[in-house]
Amino acid sequence: MRKNVPSQGHRLSVSHFVSFVKPFFCVFLAVLMVMPVYATIPSDEILDMFDQNGIYYYNPDGDNGCVSTATTLRGDDIVEKTWNFFIDAGFNDAQVAGILGNAQAESNFGVTRSSSGSYWGIFQWGGGRKDTLYSKVEVAGLGKYLDSEYWPAGADAKIPEADLDALLMVELEHTMSEEDDDWQNELRNSNTPEEAAEIFLVLFERAVNGESEVLYYAPFAGLMYQGTEKRRNYAADLYKQYSGNGDMKSSSPSATKGADVTIIGDSLSVGATQEFYKKFPELAAADLNAMNGRTWAEGVAIAQSMDLKDIVVFALGSNSPNLTQGDIDTMIDLVGKDRKIVFVTNYGPAGYSKNNELFKLAAKNNQNVMIADWATTVGQSPAVYLESDGLHPNSAGQELFAETIFKAINSNTNENGCSVSGEFSALVLAYAWPEYHSPQFVDRMPAYADAVTTSLSEGRYVGGSVAGVPGIDCGGFVTVLTQNSGLEPLYNTGPNGNGAAGATGAQEKWVMDNGWVLVNESNTAQVDTSLLRAGDIAFSGGVDYRGNGHTFIYVGELRGFDSVIASASYSTDGSSGRAPMAGREDLIYSNGTSVRWYRKSS
Repeated sequence: MRKNVPSQGHRLSVSHFVSFVKPFFCVFLAVLMVMPVYATIPSDEILDMFDQNGIYYYNPDGDNGCVSTATTLRGDDIVEKTWNFFIDAGFNDAQVAGILGNAQAESNFGVTRSSSGSYWGIFQWGGGRKDTLYSKVEVAGLGKYLDSEYWPAGADAKIPEADLDALLMVELEHTMSEEDDDWQNELRNSNTPEEAAEIFLVLFERAVNGESEVLYYAPFAGLMYQGTEKRRNYAADLYKQYSGNGDMKSSSPSATKGADVTIIGDSLSVGATQEFYKKFPELAAADLNAMNGRTWAEGVAIAQSMDLKDIVVFALGSNSPNLTQGDIDTMIDLVGKDRKIVFVTNYGPAGYSKNNELFKLAAKNNQNVMIADWATTVGQSPAVYLESDGLHPNSAGQELFAETIFKAINSNTNENGCSVSGEFSALVLAYAWPEYHSPQFVDRMPAYADAVTTSLSEGRYVGGSVAGVPGIDCGGFVTVLTQNSGLEPLYNTGPNGNGAAGATGAQEKWVMDNGWVLVNESNTAQVDTSLLRAGDIAFSGGVDYRGNGHTFIYVGELRGFDSVIASASYSTDGSSGRAPMAGREDLIYSNGTSVRWYRKSS
């Protein structure tokens, strides 16, 4: 990697113009009370709105325990672990091969490889970019591995595997945090490993002058770049070796081709038939049993009559919007514990939150049950993937439907290694605006608006309404997200899971009564932010548990999301509010008291 940046005159899109450094002015205010040095003084506008709720700008020092890409590294070696990370980040096989072709050229996948200290790491960061990465390595407690002892090729072998994985994760997360020149979106538009290798070289590595010219990436075609041909060749070879392998996990086989799969579905599966055969070329026609209008009970009867394979997919429920626990248990008992079961969540104009809640609860309670979260996946862009009826996938949706099931089948875990399942991060992005908006702001994300409507119809808690818009409420948002993500389907419910416990103060009492663990050392102690994990819930003020105070939720570093927390707010008189969005609350301190963080007990 070199720090040189290519001439901007060759770029074709506005997104490629050089980023201008914007000056930031800090105002230091002396206060009599002892406050942490990181606490930021909010604007008068924010204070006017949220003084009683105790909201402050969030503390950016909070460490990310669970990210949206990969919370644990999976694979037998550095190459496989890196491949899986970028697949999880949403890049396809060709694009990941292009990224890894550059890693091979830069460091030969050396996590601590360095050239005389000038460039360091798997992508050979230099200059200020390297300094920023060094700081992250130090914060992670891995600073000793920055020593020159670990710079030579092969020195990684001296590092314990756990530490090496931790170092690699810091570097890969740092890679995704660098968004200059819009390299991620440009890469997602590439179609071949060679083109992807050139885009990553030009926009991320920024290496110029060298052995061969750019051929595929139009804005820079014909220009000379360092080792372009070598990187293209590496990418092509990696693509041949790893493409189609799905998630490469240690001691795990490659992705199934379908010979061991049974799919029982309704009209959604009928429409996606050809896409299933593309994803699973060895799927037998007899093992894809789909019919328009099929109910859950009819699916049970079909399963009883079939010779089920080792992996059984139930893409049902669209015609049975009110499933019961007994319905789910009957299917699980029928299939047995020795097979992998994949439940596909439901999405459409009918209310399916109960179905999806039961599916996710089954996954939490049964190690052989997985979730193909169609509801969350398509819910982020329903207009793009669904027909006008809002239920059936169009051609692009059929491909996405099959891909969603493919990924679920080839997952060996129904938890993502954090305190919450992978659906949590996706639902945060579907429910909360990725950037902060000053109040008054009551425009809800479409998926959140639908979720609130469903919750209201089922008697669940959504909090207050502002300007006639329900769900513009901190406790309402936390409740809807926590229930629907599967983190805790019964969160903030009354006795026997019925009704609602109530507003913010009642919710803190609920978590205490239901065995959630206080992350702080005590109610008055300031939390160690390095301990926070996605799904942890914060409460500030309202220690009398009578409904006062404020609550928000830790979400970790989600790509494209401008905070490590998500929050909403509702003024005490109901006159003003803020829809769910990237929050700016302080993680530690609020109105003279410590923020209290709770985590669901494992």
